[in-house]
Amino acid sequence: INAKMHEGVSGRNMWMDCVVNGINARKLILDNCQHIRPFVPELVDGKPWQSYETAQIAVDLRFFQFVPGEHWHSFEGYAENQYFVDPCKLLLTTPGIDARNGEYEAFGVPATILANFLRENGVVPEKCDLNSILFLLTPAEDMAKLQQLVALLVRFEKLLESDAPLAEVLPSIYKQHEERYAGYTLRQLCQEMHDLYARHNVKQLQKEMFRKEHFPRVSMNPQEANYAYLRGEVELVRLPDAEGRIAAEGALPYPPGVLCVVPGEIWGGAVLRYFSALEEGINLLPGFAPEL
Repeated sequence: INAKMHEGVSGRNMWMDCVVNGINARKLILDNCQHIRPFVPELVDGKPWQSYETAQIAVDLRFFQFVPGEHWHSFEGYAENQYFVDPCKLLLTTPGIDARNGEYEAFGVPATILANFLRENGVVPEKCDLNSILFLLTPAEDMAKLQQLVALLVRFEKLLESDAPLAEVLPSIYKQHEERYAGYTLRQLCQEMHDLYARHNVKQLQKEMFRKEHFPRVSMNPQEANYAYLRGEVELVRLPDAEGRIAAEGALPYPPGVLCVVPGEIWGGAVLRYFSALEEGINLLPGFAPEL
C-alpha cells in the first residue's frame, strides 16, 4: 500500500510538498532564531539563502551544495558536486563550534540538551550529535508540525538568554537527579558539558576514529574473537584498563551508528580516548548518557 501511495506523479508531488515544507521551516528558523541554525549555505551567488523564492530553492541543487572553499561548514577533502545536503533531512546546528574553522568556541550548547528539551515538549528528534540535531522529514510532516518545532526552538533560545533554572527547562531530568543539579541554570549546564567536550576535543576524536591512520590494530580474526567470547574466554575490565587489550565485542556509539572497534581489534588510540570522554560525561552529567 505504501509503495502504491508513492507511485507516479502523486508520489512525486507528495515528496515535493515535503521538500517545500522543509525549505519553509528552514526560513522560519533563520528569521526567528539567533543561535540555532539550519545546516545550509549562508549565501548563494552572494545573496542570503533565505532571500530566494521557495519554489526556486526546491528545484535547484545549488541551495544544498557543498562548494569547495566555502566556509559555512569547515569540511574539506571533497570535490565539486560531490556532496549535497538532503533537503528532507532537517539538520540544525547549535552554538559551540566555529563553522569557519572547526574550532571550539568559549561557550556552547550541546545538542543533547536541546534534544531533551524538545522531548519534554512532545517533539522527538531522530538523533543528535555534539552540536547538531536531526529531524527526518516525510510527507506526514505538515507545516503545523514544523511551526510547532520552530516555536519550541524560539522558546529554548529565550530560556537560554534568560539563563532559566534547569528545573524549568528540563523538569524530568532535574527531578531524577535533583541532588546533582540543585540550583543549576540552563547556561551553567551547557557550559559544563561544552567544556567537557572541548577539554577532550571530542569532535577531533570523532574524526580520527574513522580515518585509516587511526584505526585500531588487528590482533585476531573477528570470528575467532567472537567464538572466544561465546566460550567465555574473556575478561571484563574497566575502560581505563582496556589499553592494549583485544576487543571481544564490537563498540558502537550512536550517532554515527558505525562500529569503531570490532572483535579482534586492540583497544587504544582515538577509540579509547573517545569512549573515556563519554564515560566521564556519563558519570559527571547524569541524565545525558549517549547511546552505546
